[in-house]
Parts: sequence; structure tokens; C-alpha cells
Amino acid sequence: MSQSRSTFTLGQLAKRVGLARSSILHYESIGLLAPCGRSPAGYRLYGQSELDRLLTIRRLRESGLALADIRSILSPAAESVLRAGAGPMALLEKRLLSLSQEVERIRKQQRDLARLLAAPEVRNARQHWDKESWVELLRRAGFNEEAMHLWHMEFEREDPDEHANFLKLLGLDPAEVASIRRLSRIETGQ
Repeated sequence: MSQSRSTFTLGQLAKRVGLARSSILHYESIGLLAPCGRSPAGYRLYGQSELDRLLTIRRLRESGLALADIRSILSPAAESVLRAGAGPMALLEKRLLSLSQEVERIRKQQRDLARLLAAPEVRNARQHWDKESWVELLRRAGFNEEAMHLWHMEFEREDPDEHANFLKLLGLDPAEVASIRRLSRIETGQ
């Protein structure tokens, strides 16, 4: 096959897709990708369909799918099943749901870390927290209003006295402390 505008060498393909040559060779070695031909000098050549397939592989990898799952999704048998709306679609749905669980696990870790920062033995090492700096830290960590409310709810439920002490140390007046604690006892719509 002679090289034309519609074919790429391994290096050109790697550069075009933004992957290492070794990644593409690995995909070849496990049967996810194959060159469409060879140059007269024996170099691998790839066409538009290989480029499109590699972009799909990359997108699926970036979505966190395992190579075995990608192989299932891209297998010729899967294409007809995908058109029917079943089979490998379950792999994508499973990944989406597992990401939701992972996000919740990470959010819980965030709340736990924020709770540790509010613990007396840690906060005493810091010069001073005030409401604005505490809220700013939580916002930089990705907490929205609902996440902050959930954090307060957990803190109030697990250690109401320490929650009250922490709110007082933020410089809040007694009425605001009482209001936050009262709202912390109200469940969110989760």
C-alpha cells in the first residue's frame, strides 16, 4: 500500500491522537487496533478508520473503562448488539454507576477531612479560623451549599458539643450558632 494523504505512520498517528507510540503498539498487541497496511519500507500505516477507532479507544480509556471492556465494546459482535441497544451498553452503564459510587466515596472523604480540620487537636495548631476563611476553604475543596449542610449534619449528629464549640471558635454569635445547629438537624432531600 503506498502512503497517501489518508494514511498515517505510527508516529504521525500517535502525534495526531496525543498518545505515546508505545500505547498504540500495546493496543495492537492485544488486538484492539491493527494497521491497514505497510509502507514499501515496512512501516505500519493507518487510515481514517484506524484513526477513528483509536480516538474511540482513547475516549473510552479516559472514561475509565478497562481494556477488556473496551475490547468487548469494540468487537464486531458488539456492533450489532449495540445497534440493538443492549450488550456492551451495560458496560458503559456499569462504569457510570461505579463513578457515582466513587464520587460519593470521595465526597465522604472530603467531609471527613474537613471534620479532622475542625478537630480541636488540629485546629489548635492553626492560628485562627473565622467563618469566611472556613467557608472559602470548603468552597475551594468543591463543597457547594448542600455539601456544607451535609457536613454540618454529620458533625452535629456525631458530636453536637464539639460542633457547637467549633462554630463558636469561628467567631459566630450565639444566635447564628443556634441557627446552624438547628438547620443541621434537618435532613436534606437526598
